[in-house]
Parts: sequence; C-alpha cells; structure tokens
Amino acid sequence: MKNFVKTQTRLGERDEDVTVDLFRNLMRARHLMHKKASDVAGSVGLHAAEMNVIDILGKFGPVSMGRLSSETFISPSNTTSTVKKLERAGFVERQRSTTSDRQVNVTLTGSGRAVFRKCYPRILGEAHAHMAERLTRGEMQLLANILHKLVM
Repeated sequence: MKNFVKTQTRLGERDEDVTVDLFRNLMRARHLMHKKASDVAGSVGLHAAEMNVIDILGKFGPVSMGRLSSETFISPSNTTSTVKKLERAGFVERQRSTTSDRQVNVTLTGSGRAVFRKCYPRILGEAHAHMAERLTRGEMQLLANILHKLVM
C-alpha cells in the first residue's frame, strides 16, 4: 500500500513495506490476544491489567512492586493503582520487605489464587487454540524464538 501523504524515510521501498507489514501485524496480534484476555478477565469482573497482575503473581509467586511493573509492562504508577484496586477487592496483599524498607512485595490471597486457577487456563487455552488453528507447533516455536530475539 502506498502512502497517501508522500514522505521520505531512510528505508528502501521493500524494507519500508516489510517493516510496516511486520509492525502492523504485531500490533494486530497484540490487540487480538489482549481482547481474548480482556474477555476472560471481564467474565470475573476484572480489567485486563488487573488480570495481568493476577497472572504474574500466580505464575511467579510473591514479587516486588518493581518486578511486577516490569513483568506486566505497566508503568510503576499504574501498577500501584492496579494493585490498590486488587487489594481493596481482596485478591492481593502488599507487605513491606523484611530486607528493605523501600521494597513492597505483592502476593495473591486465597481469592486471588482462585481467580488465577479459574482464568489462567482459559486465557492460555484460547490463545493456544487461536494460534494452533493457524500455525503448526514448529511454526509456533519458531515464532516464539523470533519474537524473543526481537525483544531481547
């Protein structure tokens, strides 16, 4: 697709086309997976960001607020507000670290673990089903390896 507005880039036409195609398809894939996770989160009255926090805590166990922010790709200030909402709902607890006054650790409560056990398999199942309809297991592994290489 040609640009409606003419502009110069440092890329050749072929590199520009591939880069635009890759960028847009990555964004579409992210949007699609986010929608699937949002639908599952919504079924238990949560937003995707809240479910993301529960997923990370369910997968890795108690973590610091800093690591939680890093693992969820949520800014530190939004991580704090999301954790506060989950704390008010009874899904997580925050505790000061015994080794550092500055560090706050977050852990799932029994209710949070129940939500994780209910939703995590559904989110993963829906994501896997979508990909397995379109890709072989080998293609999924190759894509995972390529994306890992891209982000590292």
